Amino acid sequence: MKAIPLNSAIWRLNIATMLFFTLVQMVVPLIPRYALVFGASPSMIGVAVSSISVTAIALRPFFGLLSDKWVRSSLMILGAVLASISYALLFLSENIYTIMVARLIEGAAVASFIPSSIASAVDSAPEGRVGEMLGWRSLMVGIGFTVGPGIGGILSQFFSYRATFIIASLLLLTIIPLIKTSENNRKSFGGIYVGGLGNKYFLTAFLSLIIYAVSWMGLITFLSAYLKLLGYGDIEIGFFVSLQALSSLMLRIIAGKLSDKYPEKTTYLSLLIISSSFFMIYIFTTPPYLYLASIVFGVGVGIFIPSCQTLALGRRRGGVGFLTSIYTMGMDIGNLIGPVILGLIVQYSGNYMNAFLIPPILTLTAGILVLLISESIM
Repeated sequence: MKAIPLNSAIWRLNIATMLFFTLVQMVVPLIPRYALVFGASPSMIGVAVSSISVTAIALRPFFGLLSDKWVRSSLMILGAVLASISYALLFLSENIYTIMVARLIEGAAVASFIPSSIASAVDSAPEGRVGEMLGWRSLMVGIGFTVGPGIGGILSQFFSYRATFIIASLLLLTIIPLIKTSENNRKSFGGIYVGGLGNKYFLTAFLSLIIYAVSWMGLITFLSAYLKLLGYGDIEIGFFVSLQALSSLMLRIIAGKLSDKYPEKTTYLSLLIISSSFFMIYIFTTPPYLYLASIVFGVGVGIFIPSCQTLALGRRRGGVGFLTSIYTMGMDIGNLIGPVILGLIVQYSGNYMNAFLIPPILTLTAGILVLLISESIM
């Protein structure tokens, strides 16, 4: 197999994607804790965290269609600029409602950046190597998830939340020179979009992503708040998120290559591993044993992300930007539903542990769903 030159446009986009997610993840894990500074209730924290999904869901299809008709890199640049504006607003925020507005802008940023980044990886893949290319792009995202929370935790611990927000805002603008592609992506609109949305592989992957996102976003939102109430600092939650991201890096390329041949099987396996890790989090809710669950979760995610993306997009060549925007909307739906559901459970049961039992059950159900569907289509 021919290697991709390190000075190529593909690698520049890989690096830009890595830096984008690093800076985003410097901020995102801190938002529930920052909301507590203003005395926000669990349900309000859930709404604030979930508000990103309102604009992300609304705008992803539009940006996806635009990505197929325009230059993908232009949408990635727009995403970086919008994320910078969002974090500048967090820096200026004085209440929970300003945080919500910032999250709405952040939703527009991810709706613009992420589908075009994934679609550009599919565009550049040689025949039969879509999973591998998605594995590399997923690795860049994983690196961002690994180092971002740790950096954010350290900055907020030794300086402040506001300092972390403004640093992320300014650094996002510096990645723009890396984002450049040499061609536009003009495709004809038509039946390819409808056919792609109704594809059984795409639908299986889309439903799996929704269930995963509901589980993970709900869990991390209130695990972060729960640890703060127990007296743990920002570094502990940052280390938890970074550790799972680090352990996910090991298998992303291998999982991408395997998913070129067995996307259903690798997706099913990954969901079982993720479910097991969530059961471990329910049992080991505090450090240091919590970190063992984080490692297992990372392994599952490292297999799940490229496998599920390949299941959704690996068999498609036209209209990839639009299909990617719909697929990634599954994460937005999870962002919207997960924190709200778990927030209501915490608020009305008065017990965080009741909420922590939901994610492992949901992801186990998703794994069984993938198994049943894959058996029916193989």
